[in-house]
Amino acid sequence: MHHRGYYSLIQFCPDLSRFEGVNIGVVLYSPSEKRLRVVISRSNQRIRKFFGNQDWKFVNRAKAAIENQLKSQQFQSVGEMEEYISKRANVIQMTSPRPMHVDDLETDVKDLHRRLVGGDLVERRLRIDACLTQSLKDAGVVDMVRKSVKVQISEIKRSIRVPYGYQNGRFNLISPVQFDSDPEVIFSKTGRSAIEGQLLYEKPHPALGEMRLVVVANFDEQVENSAREFVKKTLTNHKVSLYSFEDLGPLMDDIRHSAAAHLSQNIESHLGPKG
Repeated sequence: MHHRGYYSLIQFCPDLSRFEGVNIGVVLYSPSEKRLRVVISRSNQRIRKFFGNQDWKFVNRAKAAIENQLKSQQFQSVGEMEEYISKRANVIQMTSPRPMHVDDLETDVKDLHRRLVGGDLVERRLRIDACLTQSLKDAGVVDMVRKSVKVQISEIKRSIRVPYGYQNGRFNLISPVQFDSDPEVIFSKTGRSAIEGQLLYEKPHPALGEMRLVVVANFDEQVENSAREFVKKTLTNHKVSLYSFEDLGPLMDDIRHSAAAHLSQNIESHLGPKG
């Protein structure tokens, strides 16, 4: 049953005197439940689009600070929320609370973020999938890979689906992954790929045979070299191949050479042994 709630947009405002900002997050507060939820975009693409390059370390620290502050707040009324907002005086601002009907805080705040800020994760995933497809087409190998491959990982009772796969002695599952600058997100995505990759490598598939996870990473420009090295080392240690969108040549070459090798093997098998 719905009840009355209030939402506020979180905005990045580099120059408070100009009253210009871009939406980067949203807060939803329920006075009757005395609870709030906050969702802030990990990506800084909207900020870059409107205001150009910034000190991204500073921006990320400011975003993390307000997120942590809001999560620790225990507003007793919308008036207390308004008082908190009125005291903000840095590059991260909040709009005055606006009323809305609330059914479920978790669901409604995500819907608000999607509508008013933008679906970062879904949009970014679709974008990198499209970039990978275009790269395969440009290299002339898109017809040498299998499309939309789904594999069940019984040990963790879940399946993974990747857009492409190809055989080169092991069946390679190509998984594009976006790495934004947030350290927690980098750690989480790296860990997930490492675990999935290790399990895939160790247990052959009944139809595909031995497998390997291939991560094609798209690193935000703010991701530091040390973080990139952490991703590379961790994935390598768990039998996962890593390529970067910045240099897909080696992957394209492997697909091309593997396809040629399998074609040659198929021809020989049809011709039979040489007399």
